[in-house]
Amino acid sequence: MKAILSIRKTALACALLGLAQYVQAQVRDLGPNLESVPADLIAPAPDSVKSSVNVDPATNAAVNNAPDLGEIPNLGSSPSNAEYQNAGVNVMSDQAMVVSTVDAAIQQAKDNQDESGMTIRKPPQNKPHGVERAVFNRAPVRAPLPVGIERMITLPAPAALHVPSDMSKIARIEVIDRTMYITALQQFTPVRIIAELIDSGQQIPFDLVADSTTASARSELQVFVVASSSSGTEGIGGDGPASQAAAQATSMANAHTLSQQMAESAPTDMVQLTRYAARQLYAPKRLATPFSGVQQVEVTAEPIANLIRGVNVVSTPVGQWRSGQLYVTAVLIKNRSHHPLEIPLEQVRGQWIAATAQHGRIGSAGSDTDTTAIYLVCQRRFEACR
Repeated sequence: MKAILSIRKTALACALLGLAQYVQAQVRDLGPNLESVPADLIAPAPDSVKSSVNVDPATNAAVNNAPDLGEIPNLGSSPSNAEYQNAGVNVMSDQAMVVSTVDAAIQQAKDNQDESGMTIRKPPQNKPHGVERAVFNRAPVRAPLPVGIERMITLPAPAALHVPSDMSKIARIEVIDRTMYITALQQFTPVRIIAELIDSGQQIPFDLVADSTTASARSELQVFVVASSSSGTEGIGGDGPASQAAAQATSMANAHTLSQQMAESAPTDMVQLTRYAARQLYAPKRLATPFSGVQQVEVTAEPIANLIRGVNVVSTPVGQWRSGQLYVTAVLIKNRSHHPLEIPLEQVRGQWIAATAQHGRIGSAGSDTDTTAIYLVCQRRFEACR
């Protein structure tokens, strides 16, 4: 038994010895030669050992010039798109776009600095600069307009405008409270418009003009009215308070006559006439402005019981206007029944060209919606058409 164990130990020792010799035979000394190692895997050697390591000069230069990932690389040294394309790679020029954007921002910052290097803020384009003031004293107020740019004209009080019928072809005019917003659509010679102050009835004529000399007139124009009398001019021949009052009254009378002539010169169609009547009833006073070519006509405001057949309502004319050969009459309709009803316009008695209802349905008697208005158009006065 002891002999068998001795033989086995001897065999195991021989096997281990043979394995050690085999492993030693497979190990080879790499030595200091690093030619077979890629250059990007070689770390730079300390100065104390550089002399003892044999490194290729080209590899050493590549290692020393390797970019630090903590720093921004030089964008100018990046390969161009052409080099990438030659290598078969399609790369967008992101770095070029970044450089272009940065250069534009730097140039913009330089443009916004004065000679001392301080940042300045440039005023926006096409904005009003300052305020221009004009005083109305009998003579028409001249209002130059730049073409295509809106100009504001502030009046002493809310006003209604009297303008020529074809004014919309050359200028756009809007009135809100005391301010006129005027935009010249093209160049034109002086055109007279009249602003009638609602509270006092005073009329201020304006001469609007747009030509090559008015391009710079973009500031707000504030208009003031001079007092009718002045103690400093009393007793001076023809310039006293009485003379000024008479001259002002004459000017207002002439402006009123002109507005009447303008109102009768250009008739409107039945649609515009109906819309005008609706604004007079339902629009705020400052928006119910006169319309060129339309004039008001008197009408008897007496209730009519049978104007509309088949419904229990009371009809009362409240206004009548004329434009050319057309008349429009606004009639208030009040429900007297206890049920809501539809307004049957086809049942209106009379010889009407057109009939329009402000509301197609009204509520029962006593409710907040029991009253509306209808607008009746005829070629004669209301009394002659019903």
